[in-house]
This record gives sequence, structure tokens and C-alpha cells, in this order.
Amino acid sequence: MSRSGRSMGRASLTLEPLPNVLGEPLLTGVSSRGLRVLLDPRPDYVGAFGALGIHFGSIDRVAGRDGRPIPEGLAHFLEHKLFEDQLGDVSDRFSKLGASTNAMTGFSGTTYLFSTAGGTRDELRTCLELLLDFVQTPWFTDALVAKEQGIIAQEIRMYDDDPDWRIFFGLLRCLYGRHPVRDNIAGSVESIATIDAATLRACYDLFYHPRNMCLALSGAFDAELVAEVVARDQEARADDALPRHVRAPVDEPELPVASRHEERLPVSRPRWLLGVKDRVPGGTPLEQAARQLETRILLDALFGRASTAFEQLYAEGLVDESFSASYSGEDGFGFSLIGGDTDDPEQLEDRVRGVIQRARRDGLDAAVLLRVRNRLRGALVRALDSLENAAFGLITEHFQGLPPFSALQLVEQVDAAALQRRLEQHLRDEAFAVAVVRPVDP
Repeated sequence: MSRSGRSMGRASLTLEPLPNVLGEPLLTGVSSRGLRVLLDPRPDYVGAFGALGIHFGSIDRVAGRDGRPIPEGLAHFLEHKLFEDQLGDVSDRFSKLGASTNAMTGFSGTTYLFSTAGGTRDELRTCLELLLDFVQTPWFTDALVAKEQGIIAQEIRMYDDDPDWRIFFGLLRCLYGRHPVRDNIAGSVESIATIDAATLRACYDLFYHPRNMCLALSGAFDAELVAEVVARDQEARADDALPRHVRAPVDEPELPVASRHEERLPVSRPRWLLGVKDRVPGGTPLEQAARQLETRILLDALFGRASTAFEQLYAEGLVDESFSASYSGEDGFGFSLIGGDTDDPEQLEDRVRGVIQRARRDGLDAAVLLRVRNRLRGALVRALDSLENAAFGLITEHFQGLPPFSALQLVEQVDAAALQRRLEQHLRDEAFAVAVVRPVDP
């Protein structure tokens, strides 16, 4: 056990070992205001990566107990707006410290980060102080909100010109009828026009509080220093009684609401995607995580780069390096995507459906599944060499209610019988929808 701030009174943060399957010397603690801290000290590394995660993303579209609607794109708007305060652009202050900063908004969370390539103890301290300060000290004015509306509107129009973005959300709107996952993370030009400083402040106050946040650091740093900085920062913040955000279930149909989406865009080749809508995930966090791993292994076995299907489709020129198969599953939704660029969308669709039908009829090759499982296990281990992946993983697992590195333990438990069950439960014809983007007619 480690304790920082000997004479700090309440301004102290106790760090304790965090058990994990790899036996890594992880540390964890909770600040006086409820902020969870997760530390992955790696003294032999150069540099450090820090991330402050908020359990608030694009799918959070209802505010408070009265169910007030949140405008589409507000979580992303908040992410943009927090980088500007009375002193200007926060990124400039990180640059002067020899560090970089960024942020990202996803379906179920927003994360603010900094990365150093070395630096002194004082520089790391300042970077951490700055991260905690700018995320927790918003500055909203109507004039700055109006300025940001123009910037984000340009970003939205840029995405509207991106064929990959268009086909992705076109397919999600086939799969989902009510769930906010169907909506653009950045919102629409019309939705962000309804956002003002008061709306931002109301949503900020509801979601940006310590018990709905998680701080993770990975790399070369002094854990005592981090504990001291966090303790002092949190003691200076106003206390609140808000609990961590809990999402209400969405009354979403089990099957896709449309079977097909097509449009023409200025592309050189057609792009085809098959979407598979998962049943609303249930069970414990570990059971949900196991299902995600099973789906990843299943899709890789059927359509991965080493699969028989990919080798044949590639040799025939039906697919190229853009072809892939992936699964996305988060809080209350899940879907698989299979596809890529092709000169013949109709033939590719027939072939992909045929691969799935044969697997359901004939069963899966146990040797192939074992090989794919072992490859995934190796990829999970290699990913932990990245400080960024390690920090993001700690935050994600915390919000999902999972122990650290749980995927490494769960992947060992996946067997052929579980994958066959997953195939039959997930890759059902009635759960399919297709999206196609074709070149504009000459």
C-alpha cells in the first residue's frame, strides 16, 4: 500500500494493488470526490500516456430523471468546446511542455488524453494538472459556442462527403430504428444549431463529475506524484452526490428495420457492407465480454486474411485489402460488419452469404478456430506493449465492470462448441441488412 501527501489531511489518495491475471504491478485508488484512478507504472519505458475518460457518449440522448432529450452530437460538441478556455487553446499549453493532447468521442464514452515522449518530473506533473483542470473547468459563452458550431458543421459536411462514413451510418440506420447508435456521433448541421451555452452547461453538470470519470496512466511516472496531484486537484473541487451514469434500455426492435440501403457517390469502385444486428446483450459484464471475443474469433475464422473464403475471393478479384469483418458491441447494442470495395456487389453478397450458410450447415473447423483463437491471444498481449492501448483498456474495463486484462483470461475459455453456438445465435439471415455505395452514373 502506498500513501501520498503525509500532511495533506483530506487531500490524500491511497493507492492499493489492483489484482490482474498478468500479475502486473497495477495500482488503483479513489479520490475524496469519487474519481477512480488506475495506474500502470512502467519505469523501463520512455514517456507516459494519460487518459481521462467520461462515461458519456453519443448514445446518451436523455438527460435527468425527467427524460429531457439531448441534441444529437452534443457529447462530441462538448469534447471540442472544452479545449478552449479564457487562456486560449489548451493544446498550445501541452505543446510547450513537449507533450501532445487529443480527445475522442465514441458511442458510449468521451476520452481526453495527453502523451509525453520523456520529460521531467515537473513536466509530467504539469501535464497531469492541465488535463485534470481543463476537463473539469469548462468555459462556455454563447459567442464561443456559435464559433464552434461553424467549425463542427464543416467537420460534419466533410464526413458527409466520405463514402466509408456514409455507408457505415446508412447501414446502421437499416439495423436500428430507435437506438441512438444509428445517429452520427458528430450530429447533424441542424442538431448542433440547437445547442447553446446553457444546454452545454446543463449536460456538462449532469455527466462531467468525478464518479462518472476515470483517470488512467501508463508508462514512466512516479505513482506517488500522480496520487499527490490528483488528491490536491480533487480537494479543490466542489463535492457532489451524483452517482455514475446508468443508461436506460432503449425499446429497440430485435430485427433490422430495413433490409437495404443504396446510394451513389463519386467513388471509383462500389463498396458493399453486410450488417448483422445482434440481440440486445444481456448477462454479466464477463458474459458480454466473452460473447464479443467469441464473435471476433468467429468472424476471423470465416472471413479473416488467413481464411479460405478470403483467399478465394481475393484470388478471384472480388475483394481487395479493404475487405474486413468486425464486431462492435457496447452498452445495449451490438453489430457485425463484413465487406469492402468490390467490382461486383451482388456476387460478393452471394458468396459471403454462402460462406455463412455452409458454416451453419457443416459446422466449424476446430483446428482453424484454435489457430485463430491463439492468434487473437497473441494480438491482445502485443497490444499491451502500447501505453495508449493499456490506458484506454483500463478505462474501458472499468466502465464495463471488468477486471483488468480480462480478455486474456476469457479468450482461453473459448472453445469450438461456444463458437458454433455463437454462429447460430448471431449470424442469422433475418438479422442481416446490406448497404451499397455505387459510383455516380457517367
